[in-house]
Amino acid sequence: MTFGTLLAASVLTLHLIPSPKGIHWTKPQALAISAIRNEIARSPAGKRHPIGHVSVELSCGDQHLYTAMTSQNDSEERRALLHGYGLGVLFKDYAGRLETSKEVSADLKAMNRVGRSSFVRFFISDATCARLMTYLREYHANGYDRIYAGLNGRPLRRQGSGCSAFGASFVELAGLMTPEFETQWMQTRIAPKRFVGGPLTHRRVSVLKILFAFRAPWATDPEQGFLLHFWDPEKMDHWARQAYRDLRAARAQGASHPARAFPWPAVAVSLGKSPGVAFDATHVPTPDGPIFQDAFDD
Repeated sequence: MTFGTLLAASVLTLHLIPSPKGIHWTKPQALAISAIRNEIARSPAGKRHPIGHVSVELSCGDQHLYTAMTSQNDSEERRALLHGYGLGVLFKDYAGRLETSKEVSADLKAMNRVGRSSFVRFFISDATCARLMTYLREYHANGYDRIYAGLNGRPLRRQGSGCSAFGASFVELAGLMTPEFETQWMQTRIAPKRFVGGPLTHRRVSVLKILFAFRAPWATDPEQGFLLHFWDPEKMDHWARQAYRDLRAARAQGASHPARAFPWPAVAVSLGKSPGVAFDATHVPTPDGPIFQDAFDD
């Protein structure tokens, strides 16, 4: 990739921020314990982001902005736990908003200073960038940004969104979502019914029940629980850092191509101490389908 030819190109960047101490999905108890640790952990820079975070940067000609989905505040999540939602908090929708460009850029500046974040950058066509700008405007105009959705929420299906699904939706709309991204960036678990409270089961489940379930695994059959299939900021961050290392290793060895395959020409790049990978996807055709889908569409 010759970056000199791409300096004026349109650009989509996902900034990936892991939690301070890591979120552990090995079993429900590990998830609960790691969530508590991250809630009280000190962050070396920027906001704490106890469950990780994904921010979007979009540059189209003279338009350049940052944005991300977030909740209005943390009080709703805490109240849900106190009212016996248990793992039901992972499925619940909360009041949401879009972070401002000023908020996100200040946060990322602090992250990049210490390398707490990573990123995936796509150089895209002007037509694709215009499509993404239209999406962002319509998402806000229709009020979908007021829904900070549970982990299964899909913004392109008008369901609102969490931060990671919102970031991934830009990659999807740009026609850049690959099977590798879907496999490596997503997490799948089945929450056992006995740990899920709230409207899904009409039961109260104390978080203590989960914390003291030392050997309880995730369910293996959808009939035994509720499916979680979601974009995981920690997996996305891990993928970006590994891609950066692979590309750097190939360059150090003088190899014309890295040992692993990438869908488009790629180079290792950095923002301060934050590692990333940049793709030349300028020749990927702009999708021409509708931006939003109905919830029942494939």
